[in-house]
Amino acid sequence: MFVDFASRHISGRLCVAALLLDLCVKGEEITQTNAEFVFVSPQTANEVLSRPRRYNSGHLEEVLQKDSLERECLEEQCNMEEAREWFEDEQKTLEFWARYVDGDQCEPPPCQNAGKCQDGVSSYTCWCKPSFSGKNCEIVLAQQCSLDNGGCSHFCDMKQWQVECHCAPGYKLGPDQKTCTPTEPFSCGLVKTGTTTKSILTPRTSNSTQRNSSIQYDNYDLNLTMFYEYYDDSGVRDVPSDYQGDQGQVLEENEGSSSDNLTLWSTPNRTDPNAQHNADQRIVGGDEATPGQIPWQVALMEQRAGILRPMPFCGASLLSEVWVVTAAHCLIKRAGKTIRDDFFVRLGEHDVLQDEGQERDYSVSEKLIYPNYNYTKSPYDHDIALLRLSDPVLLSETRRPICLGPRTFSETILRTVPASLVSGWGRLRFQGPESPRLQKLEVPYVDRTVCKASSRESITRLMFCAGYAQEQKDSCQGDSGGPHATNYKGTWFLTGIVSWGEECARDGKYGVYTRISQYYKWIAYKTGMKGKRTERSRKVKS
Repeated sequence: MFVDFASRHISGRLCVAALLLDLCVKGEEITQTNAEFVFVSPQTANEVLSRPRRYNSGHLEEVLQKDSLERECLEEQCNMEEAREWFEDEQKTLEFWARYVDGDQCEPPPCQNAGKCQDGVSSYTCWCKPSFSGKNCEIVLAQQCSLDNGGCSHFCDMKQWQVECHCAPGYKLGPDQKTCTPTEPFSCGLVKTGTTTKSILTPRTSNSTQRNSSIQYDNYDLNLTMFYEYYDDSGVRDVPSDYQGDQGQVLEENEGSSSDNLTLWSTPNRTDPNAQHNADQRIVGGDEATPGQIPWQVALMEQRAGILRPMPFCGASLLSEVWVVTAAHCLIKRAGKTIRDDFFVRLGEHDVLQDEGQERDYSVSEKLIYPNYNYTKSPYDHDIALLRLSDPVLLSETRRPICLGPRTFSETILRTVPASLVSGWGRLRFQGPESPRLQKLEVPYVDRTVCKASSRESITRLMFCAGYAQEQKDSCQGDSGGPHATNYKGTWFLTGIVSWGEECARDGKYGVYTRISQYYKWIAYKTGMKGKRTERSRKVKS
């Protein structure tokens, strides 16, 4: 009786549930089998209604216990403010939050070469050891151009984070892809064995040079096609050998037609012609060069009244078989009215009073003065000119070109090599006699701040100082246009042109030189020098 009542009672409850689901069936038909369609397991129910779960034991942990990082952020979701309350430190909060939001970006470790990884939100930062760089510390600085020129003998360039060495014309890369080996009998910048230059540097002067080991880099193989498109030659006027002009018009050029788009800071202004005698350049305190020791040295020769033999009035440097570079002011007559044509070029000269058998004379077919040079405005700003020879030079051990490097390379070796070499037949002292034999002198580079402070004239960025403040050693009048040459790993490169100074070897004064690095593109454009010698090349010993 009781069992039957209980059965009917249960059946009635099931019927009510079935009616609510629109699945009502008779109580006697509900069995264990079809009950599974009405009731689901706890796991299935949790999947339908998911929610963060907090670990509570029922003892009021949130009220009575201290905040827990595990409770706030690991067992349930938290926001950044809750994490900040826990850490009470901004940096630790950020580090935790970066991992909490999108995982640890430093796993697996992305940094190479023992770099330390710092996780970030969707990113990471590698802190590299001193000898490495790059996003993942993958770049070895010892293999970069910024360190010891990348190990290159001549020019260093970067290609996809790899060092790529280049050589001057007349050289090729050796098997190590760093050393440059001569490929011609008289490759540029070499001196025959046994003619090394005696150093006259003292510890004081050696320490006075600026040492900046950072070498930035250019590709020596100038893309002339791109440069032709870049260079505006519309305002450049090449001066023929027989040019005559009026004062104020001789060198008036389009001031904007510069290959480097150089802007003038300030120029030495010498309107008094008599002032040029003290500023005219300029080897005092040097020693005699041996024949063939400076084979790129050129003498610009003139016939002087009352002297049977032609004498040098300026120097120059041989760049190739047909191109010579000198100072622009050497080509202007004293009054600034005309460009002189009463001279010729001599190579292989040593003693101007003797015929030694190595001398060769050449006439000039073309004079190219830098387009922004203006003698009436400043005789020494943009003080550079090119001379094209009528016939190619017969190269020999006593007549060979000096190498020309890209802008950054030339600038860097100028500043970092302890001393460079200047040479010429100029006066042996201020207002003294000229030297009949070629003189040479090693001079250190002078910091620009010291250089500017030493002169009453303006030193523009197109110039630099070299020499000694307290020693009787300097270039002097008659050396103008000659080479300022720097030896880098056994090869000589042209880094400057003797230009001007205030007297010679005067205390607190330095020689001032044209900064050749600023004119590399112009020289390359005008001469066509690009990885090869110019036309009509002939090389013979004599």
